Amino acid sequence: MPSIDTALGTLTVPIWAAGAVCAVFVVALVLAVKRAGAATLISAVFRVGIVLVAAYAGWIYLQRASAQDEAAERRSLDERSAALMARAIAPGSALSCLDELASEPVETACEKGVFASPEAVAAAVSYVTAKLALLADGTQHMREVNPTFAADLVPLRAGLELDRFGIVAHVLAKREGCSAEKCDALARFTDSSHVLANLRDHTFDDEVTKFTALWNAPKPEPTTIAAAPPTAPVPSNLTPPPASVSPRYDFPSSQSIPPVSIMANEPRGAPAGGTAAQAAPGDPNATPVPPRRPPQVRSAPRPAVARPDDPLVPGPR
Repeated sequence: MPSIDTALGTLTVPIWAAGAVCAVFVVALVLAVKRAGAATLISAVFRVGIVLVAAYAGWIYLQRASAQDEAAERRSLDERSAALMARAIAPGSALSCLDELASEPVETACEKGVFASPEAVAAAVSYVTAKLALLADGTQHMREVNPTFAADLVPLRAGLELDRFGIVAHVLAKREGCSAEKCDALARFTDSSHVLANLRDHTFDDEVTKFTALWNAPKPEPTTIAAAPPTAPVPSNLTPPPASVSPRYDFPSSQSIPPVSIMANEPRGAPAGGTAAQAAPGDPNATPVPPRRPPQVRSAPRPAVARPDDPLVPGPR
């Protein structure tokens, strides 16, 4: 017998029933051809063909529009999931602690990070609210459009079912009126035992009460570093040193200074027979005498040449 699949929205017909319908249609077509003429038959077939083509085109359009709507809805769900993942793995964010739990030291550190400040708690509540909305929309999309989307909801649902700090129970109680006795939203969960326990024990309220004392504690005053004393300003009326020496001064050159060895022994005294200049040439204790500097030869001044137009020079009479 024919049956209707409500999950997929299809009608299943046995093969013998389909064959019988085709046979009846062929017999009716043959009888119509015998009773009517060829022209009438051709005209009727043409009109029926136009109607069938129009109906098929409309069906194709509706199918494509439905497929585009399904693709847009799936793309929207994927974008929301990616946005939640980006918020969880952002630098300095403790929202990833709400998805997975490791050992006890990690859980303690996560608890301090989630409840570090009122702003962090508000961000965690907003994050969990967005995940619950995504789970609700994804479940509806899975049931009505695409059943294969159930695989994408598994990690999302598992993170919400943990509810380590009672935030999921708090959001369900505030937004959907859930209680430990009745909560329709828990039908989307596979294991709702943790959420029910948090609804009954008010875990989130206890956590907030425990960390409120830390939020209201006075913060230590920042230490100040002594500034360096200001340097004295340099007077602007100081005369800068001369950049060069006047050319009228004559200084000895480096070639005129004899080399002196600092490794030589100090002289023990002048020889008895005379001065240092009269010491023997091979005496090691003799004090070296620098050579005399050659006399500087100054050029004679050039005579001034009298010009004829000078008023002091008498001209020819």
